[in-house]
Amino acid sequence: MFRNSFLMKVKLLVVAFSLFGMNGKAQEHQVVKVTNETFKVLKDVSNSALADGEVLLSLTTHQDLGWIDEIEKCVVMRDTQWITPFLQRLSDEAAFEMDVEQASIMREYITRHPDKKEEIVQRLKEGRMLVGATHNQPYEEMYFSESLARQFYLGKLWLKNEFEGYNATSYYNSDVPGRSLQMPQLLAKAGVENMFISRHGRGVFDWKSPDGSSVTSYSPGHYIDFYNVLGKEDDEAIKELGKQALYWTTEYDYIPGEKAVMPAVLNFEFIWDPKPVHNLDPFMKLWNNLATVENEDGERLEVSIPKIKFSTLDKFFDQMRQGTKELPSIMGERPNVWVYIHGPSHHWALDHSRKADVLLPAAEKFAMADVLVSKSYANYPVDLFAQAWESKIYPDHGWGGKGGQSTDDIFLARFADAHAKAQYLLDNSLNSLASKVATDQGKGVPVVVFNSLSWERTSPVQISMQFDAETARSVRLFSKSGAEIPVQLSQVVQRKDGYLKSAELCFVASNVPSIGYETYYAQFSDEPLNQPALTFNPAFENDFFEAQLADGGLSSLLDKQLNKELVDDQFFKAGEIFTTKSEGNGAGEFFEVQQVSMDGFDKTGNYPTAWELVADGPVYTSFRYRQPIRNAVAELQITFYNNVKKVDFDVELKNWDGTMFREYRMALPLKMDDGKVAYEVPFGVVEVGKDEMTGIAGNGYETPCKELHPRGIENWINASGTGFGVTLSSSVVGMDYVDPTGKNLPGTILQPILLASRRSCHGEGNDYHQTGDHRYSFSITSHQPGWENGFRFGKESNEALFAVVAPEKYRHAPLPERGSFLSIDQDNIVVTAMKKAENEDGMVVRCYNLDGQQTTAKLKLWEAFDTVYETNLIEENKAKLKGNRSGTVKLDLGKYEIKTIKLK
Repeated sequence: MFRNSFLMKVKLLVVAFSLFGMNGKAQEHQVVKVTNETFKVLKDVSNSALADGEVLLSLTTHQDLGWIDEIEKCVVMRDTQWITPFLQRLSDEAAFEMDVEQASIMREYITRHPDKKEEIVQRLKEGRMLVGATHNQPYEEMYFSESLARQFYLGKLWLKNEFEGYNATSYYNSDVPGRSLQMPQLLAKAGVENMFISRHGRGVFDWKSPDGSSVTSYSPGHYIDFYNVLGKEDDEAIKELGKQALYWTTEYDYIPGEKAVMPAVLNFEFIWDPKPVHNLDPFMKLWNNLATVENEDGERLEVSIPKIKFSTLDKFFDQMRQGTKELPSIMGERPNVWVYIHGPSHHWALDHSRKADVLLPAAEKFAMADVLVSKSYANYPVDLFAQAWESKIYPDHGWGGKGGQSTDDIFLARFADAHAKAQYLLDNSLNSLASKVATDQGKGVPVVVFNSLSWERTSPVQISMQFDAETARSVRLFSKSGAEIPVQLSQVVQRKDGYLKSAELCFVASNVPSIGYETYYAQFSDEPLNQPALTFNPAFENDFFEAQLADGGLSSLLDKQLNKELVDDQFFKAGEIFTTKSEGNGAGEFFEVQQVSMDGFDKTGNYPTAWELVADGPVYTSFRYRQPIRNAVAELQITFYNNVKKVDFDVELKNWDGTMFREYRMALPLKMDDGKVAYEVPFGVVEVGKDEMTGIAGNGYETPCKELHPRGIENWINASGTGFGVTLSSSVVGMDYVDPTGKNLPGTILQPILLASRRSCHGEGNDYHQTGDHRYSFSITSHQPGWENGFRFGKESNEALFAVVAPEKYRHAPLPERGSFLSIDQDNIVVTAMKKAENEDGMVVRCYNLDGQQTTAKLKLWEAFDTVYETNLIEENKAKLKGNRSGTVKLDLGKYEIKTIKLK
């Protein structure tokens, strides 16, 4: 996805065998004349540890799924201009080797050429062909925990199953200038030892996760590096490669007696000028045959330099680990500089993605629970889950580009497909389980509420009900023991006689078990529906908060329990929608996130706000306004819950006209000096200023990583300080916390990024207008300082309780009215997966430790299993664990550890 305009050639690069057969410019034993500077470089190399070493050249092409053109055109190019001719060269030349960055390319290729599968297996077994261990090259922060883990299921595990046990040990993510905190641990747990990255300072180093696991990583600076060497005139190319050899001997301590190696990766794109690629074989011949050089003064030198040989990337890593005394290390998150490319620039697509991130693991949990109850795997929808997960992680880092609207539409369609399949799978499992609950029709219409999270929780539930004629004027709700539960009706449709036709019911379900369910009963009543007159008052109070509504949002929100004012209203109100100029690209050749400016600034608080009281009842109270704002109409609905400490901010941007280079955000200005900010990432939490990699990334990226913003978050962001903390759950991935106004405003301002109308950096790329209506949801709570006090709320608000109304009960329903299919006894352990094992009958559970301390936890299961194994990330057995007949498994988790177990 290299962006410099001088490379944007119309001419396509045809990488065929014939292009590598050109005659070299130097013959054996020829004296080569070089400049004095090149002479000195070669002299130094000849006296270095690499004099008798090797340059291990990995040859591949960098692939976005699209970007250089529409996806299907790129599929054809990958076939005809790369894989097929390279396979031919592997057949013709025993010394030739090649890398393929990702597994999805092989999936494409064998779909087009099933007859080539046996040949590919042979080359993989020979070790002359390498395929990367992930399905594609993702934005790691774009996905929730399980979606990122499934990159290795559809990558490494698929490759192993498809190509006779091929073990992929290297991860290519050539383009993206960002690294998620726990990615090294995911790689290590999947048995992936090596990582190729770029847009990062040159070098080989161990990139560590907080648990201490690591992956050996190599960055050439930019993946164009060796291509640029080949693009130089002979003397300049020799000098540059010689300088790189000196870098390796200076920076790394080679072990005497071990073969010294240095890397070179020719990782090119089809649209680049083909001349440097054509020069590969001639330059290799020139370099490898250098024996005597003569400088400008007539001085001659017999040189001894490392020979270039074709290799696969894993061979370089193996020898580098073996042949050097110690590798430097990096630990921490590298915030993605291209964070604008996905969520802000493609809101509709990422909205589907994030919903599927929640629903697919939930669907797996309850499909597995149904297996446990029915004692049969026969109805577990293996194929449909596989299709859903493939759609879920199909989009890669190549949004936009040439033909970018087509690519973006395909990415949107795949995320929407994953979302729809996840909802379908979840509904089927919930309905099946609810039908197995021994409900009591004498208590009323059963409402079975399900909790997909791994702790007992109390949260609002929203259900829809349809009513037969003359059955109910109002509805009451009761627990299974007969205690009445406050319920509130909305969107009520009544018949002329006053009887209900349909309504939405909201109530708070209390203490719903971990990955389990609780049963309630709705009773129909002939009592008239209580619909009090709604009178707006800008002051609101319940047991948790006192609030003041003002122009644009809340000017005050007092936590009554903590006696703390949460809102600093000097410039923004809480929930206020504002717009700024947002000129830039989502991704491109820039070295820090392109920031917004105040040009054309507007906010809803610039106008008198016509608030309405739209709901007021025993469960919640809601206020709403609609306000034209620059280029759009903003709608905000704020909902206060009376029985849980929760405030919802539901935002709609309507009539958005798609004007380019505008951005919309919601403001949450906190009365908090020096607030400490933390946010959820896959399998962990990043504390800003603490958990980023130290210093700068290098290779032009000179902003300290801890200063990069906005960030990409999973479910929530937290700010803590001045005696309180606030946790904000978010439907969007892009989140900022730095004052955008340049006014040096006090406090901490959390800002979900609603959308940004930026454009593709490709010269023929598309604009990201996103014209139309957009909907968002956010929730907040306040608590004692520390993200630990709010993380459960942050996940709960994005992962709602599910409910089944009036299930068709089995005649011999085996389940009690309340139950848990899986629970864990430690608050710092989060379960992300409970699913059928891959390729066999059995249950897999994955969890992680949020804490920096080792934890022993007890996993309580629905039933006992005969055998329990600890596995790697892709479910391959590592060690047998002890279980017991009561269905309890003891788990020892190290600090910040991700652990996967299999039960049979």
